[in-house]
Amino acid sequence: MKWPHFYPENCPPAEAEPASGKVYRLVVHDPAQKEDFKPPFEENPRRFSHKPDIKNCGLSVQTDILGIKQLKKEMKRVPRFKNSQIAEGELNPTLGLIQHTPSPEYKSHYSWWVPIGAKPWVVFKIIQ
Repeated sequence: MKWPHFYPENCPPAEAEPASGKVYRLVVHDPAQKEDFKPPFEENPRRFSHKPDIKNCGLSVQTDILGIKQLKKEMKRVPRFKNSQIAEGELNPTLGLIQHTPSPEYKSHYSWWVPIGAKPWVVFKIIQ
């Protein structure tokens, strides 16, 4: 797989596995579009002092519907996500690599790195 030019060395991490399984992501568009699948660094490099790292190059997804519902509720305070919707997608290895990256609040959180040329939005549909 070829990765975006801004990915730092060792990104995705060696521990990441081929993408697979059902995941949930907050999206703004219905249907989901390319813009809904930009990693944080690509959306706003200044926010990260123009220094990409493994974390800000990955997309956030959840494997648990309750986790994504909690995230949606919390993200309503962020203007960009005020009207976000929950999209469900079935990942496959052509869509990149994924790694379980839980936090105390989000035990089903995964980081997902998408290779150049992949079109992840085509496997997602709005469910709420």
